[in-house]
Amino acid sequence: MSRDIGRRHFLRSGFLGAAAVTISAPGAAEHARAQEGVAVSIGADRQLFLDDRLLDLARTTDVTRVLNPPQAVRRVLKPDQPWEALGFIFYCSVVDDNGTATLFHGSYDGEKKKHFGVAVSRDGLHWERPTLGLRSFRGGKDNNLLPLGAIEASVFLDPRAPAEKRYRLLFTWRWPDPERAGVFVASSCDGTSWSVAPERLLPFVPDSQPSGFWDERLRKYVIYLRTWNPGRAVARVEVEDLERPWPYDHSVPPLHIWGEEKIPTLSRELPTVMARDDRDPENLQLYTSAAVRYPFAPDVYLAFPAAYMLFSGPEWKGRALNSNDGTFEVQLATSRDGVAWNRWRQPYVAPGYQDGIELRLVSMGQGMVRRGRLLYQYFVGWPHTHGRPVRWDTDLEDRAEWLKRDLGGIYCATQRIDGFVSMDAAYTGGTLVTRPLIFDGDRLRLNIHTAGTGHARVALLAENGDPIEGLSEADCDIISADALDHEVCWKKGPDIGGHAGKPVRIRVTMRNAKLFAMQFGRGSIKNDNAH
Repeated sequence: MSRDIGRRHFLRSGFLGAAAVTISAPGAAEHARAQEGVAVSIGADRQLFLDDRLLDLARTTDVTRVLNPPQAVRRVLKPDQPWEALGFIFYCSVVDDNGTATLFHGSYDGEKKKHFGVAVSRDGLHWERPTLGLRSFRGGKDNNLLPLGAIEASVFLDPRAPAEKRYRLLFTWRWPDPERAGVFVASSCDGTSWSVAPERLLPFVPDSQPSGFWDERLRKYVIYLRTWNPGRAVARVEVEDLERPWPYDHSVPPLHIWGEEKIPTLSRELPTVMARDDRDPENLQLYTSAAVRYPFAPDVYLAFPAAYMLFSGPEWKGRALNSNDGTFEVQLATSRDGVAWNRWRQPYVAPGYQDGIELRLVSMGQGMVRRGRLLYQYFVGWPHTHGRPVRWDTDLEDRAEWLKRDLGGIYCATQRIDGFVSMDAAYTGGTLVTRPLIFDGDRLRLNIHTAGTGHARVALLAENGDPIEGLSEADCDIISADALDHEVCWKKGPDIGGHAGKPVRIRVTMRNAKLFAMQFGRGSIKNDNAH
């Protein structure tokens, strides 16, 4: 990296790879440096510090960009129903509709037959299985099962759809018939009664969970699917009509990983946007994406791919149950456009012990729920490796043994609003300086956490970096807070409306602090921890 990290200590980190996440392509650092004096119009939008876009790197010192794993993890659904006897399947998704969250998930019964069900919650932490009466299981309908064979599936709310199609379900269907199988979409008014659109969207089976959403910026639907290029990776397609066949490159030879008599999977028919690279182990592949457009900032896309570490090669020979065995961890990837991604190489959710169970596979579901100052995400965790369920198909003794065990479940990962990545200053202190910014509003608010001895002060600077009278750090009320929207106040008050529409810089001097986001707005709000 050409940046003089040794001189400015910018993005200095105690773990491998932290500096790399700011570089999306060769020359990105040089481009960022060239743009440091160019004003950025940010209006009143919330700004997360995912990359160097707003920073003046030459003036920023002793500040580190840090990945923040979830603050807490707790199991919220245990597979304790007969149709869940062999645990939950890899995939889940959550939607939050007028204060009621619905969690869609798959499960195996004791014979390893697959089922698709729902759970509901008001607070996002305590979940119930509603009695739907829609599908028979062992002669009764007293269960939460949906009458759809939608396991490799995800659900999202469609803000532009008519009322009867507000819930959208992307799933694979009719396996393995090459003439009929593929990716389909179903729609529902409430998440329980579904109608499948007649046209096949893609004549491929991605063999994993898709992720989709309406992107208001593009005025299109964006869908991420598992592909092979050459190993498991993530492809992307955008469409204006979700229910009509999606475009793909018909010239690519089909990849028949299950045999030519069965439907192919995706390879290079769609653009690959996320894949293993030279910084990853050779036997790492990306299994899912769990991509979303972050709802609280207009130019933030997040993905939580399951990084699949295959037990392949001589050093793993003794561990592999079969040729497709290994473990998952959940990583974090960030993007400004949903196309170019920066993927952190540290785990966002790592395998390990939860509730006394060693989870070997963790896979993030699509979607998130906000309750107060917190975000809830949901992942499925298993105490076995990827190859174990395949063994259950033929080894009935092994299956019977696992039926006696605690098979993990669905877990809630608690994250702070905007909390995925922060700019951190250590106990010795650091300074963050922005490029010139053009804002709307009359107040500056920070999502910030200063711990113990920590504190921060803010200065508003002229475009050339000179202090503005009355708005220096010395004039700023000390910030000692854990708040999502801390209103910055100077001796003369918080009003900076006279500088709106003009290029200014923000300088934050902080010690033992984490800065997650900033936003300009209008009018005062209460500075406390309840925001």
